[in-house]
Amino acid sequence: MLIDCPLTDEHWTYTDHLTPPITHCASITSAASYRLLTAASLLHEERELDYQLRRTELRDGQASSADELHRRAADAAAGIDPYVEYGPDGFDQATAELGAALMIPAAQARDLIRTGDVLRYRLMLTGNTLACGRIDQRRFTIAMKRTDYVSDSDMQTVDAHLAEAILARPPMSTTQFTTLVDAIVARHAPDAVRRRRERATRDRHITIAPDRFQPGQARITGSLPVTDAAAFNAQLDAMAASVHPDDPRNKRQRRVDAMIALAAHLDTLPCRCRHCAPVPKPVDLDDTVNEPEMERPSAAIKSDDTITEALEPTPTPEPAPVTVDPHAPVPTFHVVVNLSTLLGVDDDPGFLDGHGLIDADTMRSLLADARRSFVTTGIHADAEAESRYTPSRTLQNLVRCGELCCTFPGCNQPVWTTDLDHTTPFDHHSPQAGGATTQRNLKPLCRFHHRIKTFGMWRDYQDEYLTAWFQSPTGHTFVGNAFNGRDLFGYLVPGRPPDHPARSKLAGQRETRTTTHRREIDAWNAANPPPF
Repeated sequence: MLIDCPLTDEHWTYTDHLTPPITHCASITSAASYRLLTAASLLHEERELDYQLRRTELRDGQASSADELHRRAADAAAGIDPYVEYGPDGFDQATAELGAALMIPAAQARDLIRTGDVLRYRLMLTGNTLACGRIDQRRFTIAMKRTDYVSDSDMQTVDAHLAEAILARPPMSTTQFTTLVDAIVARHAPDAVRRRRERATRDRHITIAPDRFQPGQARITGSLPVTDAAAFNAQLDAMAASVHPDDPRNKRQRRVDAMIALAAHLDTLPCRCRHCAPVPKPVDLDDTVNEPEMERPSAAIKSDDTITEALEPTPTPEPAPVTVDPHAPVPTFHVVVNLSTLLGVDDDPGFLDGHGLIDADTMRSLLADARRSFVTTGIHADAEAESRYTPSRTLQNLVRCGELCCTFPGCNQPVWTTDLDHTTPFDHHSPQAGGATTQRNLKPLCRFHHRIKTFGMWRDYQDEYLTAWFQSPTGHTFVGNAFNGRDLFGYLVPGRPPDHPARSKLAGQRETRTTTHRREIDAWNAANPPPF
């Protein structure tokens, strides 16, 4: 598409027209991805059919003699492919052809073929949302991987509910979309959640290898269950935050040093600020360093030319018991769960901040020794609390539990690491003039998007049911929380908004009309008794 953007002195006169082509091109790209994946799957089927036909032409499967039959049996026992003589199969042929056409590695070509197969045979309805541009290929890949353990008997139901949810909602960030898929799978295919958890536990691993691109560096990669990863990540964050503010290292460096400290059996991260760092003792250059003479142990020479130390073996001291430092930083992570699930009444999943949904059994074991905070819905703050800029801890928890991440469109920042922004700006000079600190006027925004909204000419709105709308400087409007925590935990949905005088007047008029109509019906029935 060619976009004609004439250069003028007033820059805003043509930038207003750039957003629609961007979103249109994104939809066209999604439709093209659908066609590409479909073509990749069809190419595989065509090449596999050619391979089967070629194999049939060369060999009908019948043994011409007893010796050939014994040879085939021996090859099968040895694990030798009886069809290796016919060359690569259809999948390999399609992989090579697709890789050459797109100039991509074989591994990426295989992924395209497998994704195309899922598109055509497992997630057909969800694939249609890709074809019409409601999701992109990245989100379809998320849906494919999150439904990988769903059985064929349950896949049709999961596919239908997922496609319905996608079409019924505005576009979502990847965190919101992933949580939506996991929630549908947990509701309609709970066995898949169990199988995925067992596979994650069985396939856990960690690898440390030299960095191929940075000499002198190493890379750590691994896979482990999400709950263990959350605990480890929280421990690193807690240790990184335990040093003094003037520590010269940034947070990323402190997290690495915290991991090294844990490997050295340390519970705390040593601070490196000028008050805590040890001062090296100055060395006098005039001093002569004499290396002390060490007594060489005597040895006895045996006839077989082996040397045996004549010293008595030194007993190895027993390791001291590991003690926990009472001042060690306490790791903190946040899990949102219904009280009924925690008590075992139901098995609804919970939400682990920054990681996604976790099943009920894992969540109960994770929260066995955790500190719990109970969130009360329908909080009615007094006038003094509403006129304070900083919300109370109870109100903060209520607002954060109702969201999954930063509410700015497309942002995935975990909700417990965000700021709470007043949709209607708080008036510091006259708090009673507007911008009250209430649930319906607060939403989480990461620091970056908080600054963009405040200083970047963006406007935001929040309706009575906490849907967040953002309007760009060019006038285009986006929904930021199309799927949120209130969709997972129905008890967090706010109640009826408080009555406005105008609503009260309309409600009174409606009640008067209803009463008058009822009286007219009663009068007619009294004047016209049966039989009619």
